[in-house]
Amino acid sequence: MIKVGCLGPDGTFSQLALRRYVEDKPHSEVQYPSIPELMIATSNDEVDLAVVPIENSIEGGVNTTLDALALHPNLTIICEMLFIVHQNLLSNSPLNEITHIYSHPQPVGQCARYIASSLTGVPIEFTASTALAAQRAANEKGAAAIGSDTLADIYGLNIVTPAIEDNSSNTTRFIVIGKQAAIPTDCDKTSIVFGVEDKPGSLFKILSIFDIFGINMMKIESRPAKTVLGEYLFFVDIEGNMQNKDIKKALELVQYKASYYKNLGSYKKAEL
Repeated sequence: MIKVGCLGPDGTFSQLALRRYVEDKPHSEVQYPSIPELMIATSNDEVDLAVVPIENSIEGGVNTTLDALALHPNLTIICEMLFIVHQNLLSNSPLNEITHIYSHPQPVGQCARYIASSLTGVPIEFTASTALAAQRAANEKGAAAIGSDTLADIYGLNIVTPAIEDNSSNTTRFIVIGKQAAIPTDCDKTSIVFGVEDKPGSLFKILSIFDIFGINMMKIESRPAKTVLGEYLFFVDIEGNMQNKDIKKALELVQYKASYYKNLGSYKKAEL
């Protein structure tokens, strides 16, 4: 039986992703109050695997996940999943009586247009998860939460307005984190993170390696290195598996030229 961790409490999108991943496999579920705590638990073998969000089609990268991936050298990505995500305004008060909103920062960003037009001036308090937001909203008059329709059933809330996301195709990418490499397939991608010296052309020299080897770079995203102002880490996804001869050579060159390097794993590309 595998032990799998996710962001809690009950009703988070991470929990829904976890349950899709395990399906009918024997498992136990462990919930953590934040992504950093979940990643630490996985690194310390408190759980075998963790399911975390990494990217949203509206809001971009999930910074806490990206930062934690760079921080823990023993963790690797073994799987990814794509979810169409619908956000809902949840409350036991009518829309015109809502005085404050609880939610995670990602759903707030995904619903910016609705909030600006229908909840103008209503203060928002960020929570560690949408489920925690629903818990709080259920116990306070005038409070609302933003999250999945599942939360309404779990915490006894009404769906005041359904599907308030800015784009109906709002999609979140979740990854499964562990310590064992995924089995290669014929439809893989590879993720890495690296840093560069603060010199002219340093980033270009590394990125040009992928062009030289004819490797398709699917994504690049930067995050502060959390050392000094102006230093960054770059998260890159490329098409293919790191066991491929050309990709292996390319990544060896990237590692040689980078000031910091971590291979985050090769895994099968997800489909909706």
